[in-house]
Amino acid sequence: KRVVKTYSDTSAKGERTPIDNHRYFVKVDLVSVKLEEKTDLIGESEIYFKCGGKGLFRVDRRTPDLGTINLELNEVFVLDNRLTLYSAFIDKKGGGSIEIPLDVYDRDFGKDQKLIDTQLTVTLGQTMDYLSFNENGVKIKVGVSAIRSRY
Repeated sequence: KRVVKTYSDTSAKGERTPIDNHRYFVKVDLVSVKLEEKTDLIGESEIYFKCGGKGLFRVDRRTPDLGTINLELNEVFVLDNRLTLYSAFIDKKGGGSIEIPLDVYDRDFGKDQKLIDTQLTVTLGQTMDYLSFNENGVKIKVGVSAIRSRY
């Protein structure tokens, strides 16, 4: 017997996807976090992220939504499946690049301490690119991609 794969058209009836599509799927993933210096006075550091923000991205998403990532000194947090910090569809003609704000916080009693405050520059159309940041005793590695989408 011969196996034949069949494919179905997923577009709406009579609709065609334009060749010059200007829509991109932007995604920021957390690859790893390492605590190199003690940031808390007592015990573990409770780390969380905020990615997105003002301007073009009006969504300031906290990750994890509830709780924190608890790390001790020189402990590395790595997942088999990456943790998505941010994802969005972006419409922009002519490609170019966009900026996505990324903040790393340490939860404390009272006011939380901001450990890393940076802007991720994402070139539209790029495949996965890895960026590393090392500030205030915390080292993070994130994966950034902005692939063309037909949706």
